[in-house]
Amino acid sequence: MPDAARTVSPAADPFPTADDLAAHPAVVAAAGVAADVLEPQAAAADDPSRGVPRSTLDTITQAGLLSVTVPVDEGGHGGGQREEAEVVERLAGACGATWFVGTQHRTPQLMSRGGPRGMPAEAFRAGPAADGHRAGLATATTQAGIAVAHLRRHGPPAVTAEPHGTGWRLHGRSDWCTGWGLVDLVMIGAAAAGDRLLFVLVPARPAPGLEAGDPLPLSVMGGTRTVALTMDGLEVDGGSVLSEVDGESYRRHDLARTANATPASIGLLRRILSEMDRQGSARGRPEANELAAAMAERGRQLRDEAYALLTGVPLFERVPERVALRGELAALTVRAAQALVATRSGSALLSSSPEQRWAREAAFHMVQAQTDPVRRAQLDAFGRG
Repeated sequence: MPDAARTVSPAADPFPTADDLAAHPAVVAAAGVAADVLEPQAAAADDPSRGVPRSTLDTITQAGLLSVTVPVDEGGHGGGQREEAEVVERLAGACGATWFVGTQHRTPQLMSRGGPRGMPAEAFRAGPAADGHRAGLATATTQAGIAVAHLRRHGPPAVTAEPHGTGWRLHGRSDWCTGWGLVDLVMIGAAAAGDRLLFVLVPARPAPGLEAGDPLPLSVMGGTRTVALTMDGLEVDGGSVLSEVDGESYRRHDLARTANATPASIGLLRRILSEMDRQGSARGRPEANELAAAMAERGRQLRDEAYALLTGVPLFERVPERVALRGELAALTVRAAQALVATRSGSALLSSSPEQRWAREAAFHMVQAQTDPVRRAQLDAFGRG
C-alpha cells in the first residue's frame, strides 16, 4: 500500500501533549502541516530523484514553524524551548527529510540574534551580517543552510580563513551542507588565527572559489540535497561576517549542546510507536500493542527527563546525565523501528514501505551531531539491551 495512504491516520499518541501546550499556536500549526502536507509527501521527499521541494519549506515558513521562539513582534510565535521541541517532534515524525533541511536554518538564526543559547557573551561577537539579515532570518523569509560540521572534527582545521583586504579568503572543504539549491544563504564556519572561528553568510550557489559537489548518495534523507563544499580562495567581504566566536568556547558549548536528546529523534520514536500500536490492532497482533505500550512507557519517562534537563537546567550542568539519556533514547528508537518491521512482517521489506524509511531515519538520528561521549553512551545502551 502506498506510503501516503498508510500514514495519514496514526493511532493514539504514545506521548500525549498537555492541553496548554497542544493549544499553543505554533503546535496547532505544526500538527496541521505535519498531517496535511508532510506525511503525504514523506516518501517523495526521501527519494533523491524527487526530494524536498522549496514550496514545502515555504509552507513551513509561512506557518512560522522555523520561528517558534522568535518574538511575536518580530514575526515569530514567541514560544519557549518546550514549544519549539514539540513543533520539532511533529515535523520530524511526519517527514524527516523536510525537518532536516528546515532545521539547518536554526543556527544562523540564533547567530544573528546574539548567539546560541548558553554561549558566554564574552566569547561571541556579532558581525555586520547579523544586522543585515536579522529580520529575514527571524521570519525565515530568507532561508539559510550551514556548513559547520567539520568544526567538530579532531585534527587540523578543514576550512580556514585568512585576512584579505577588508574581508577574508576561505580555503578548505566542508563535507556536509544540506539544502543546497533549496536555501538562499549558507553559513560557513572557518578557523582563523588565534583560535577564532569565523562564520560567514554567502549566497547558496556556486561562485568563484566556491564549488558544490553532487548530492551525496545517502541511504536516508536522500532528497535533502546534501553536498560537499570546496572553498578555493573564496573571497568574502567584511559585511558577510555573521559572527566571530572563541574556538575553545565554541567546542565546549558544542559538547554540552549535543549531549541533549534531540526532539527530532523523539518525534520519530513517537511516530513509530503510534504505527506499531495501529498495526497491532489492525492485524490482530496484541503482542505488538503490548510491546508498543511498554516502549511508550519507557519512552515517556526518558522524554520527560530529557526535557526537564533541556528546559530547566543550565546547559553545562548534568552533562553525563544528558548524554546517557540521549544514548538510551537512540537505542530505544532503533529497537522500536525494528520491532515495527517485525509487526508488519514481510511487506515491511518493500522499499516503498514507511517502515524501511523509519528504520533508516533511526540510524540517521544516532550519527547526526554525534560526539565521542554520545557514541559511547549509544553503544553502552545497546550493550545493556
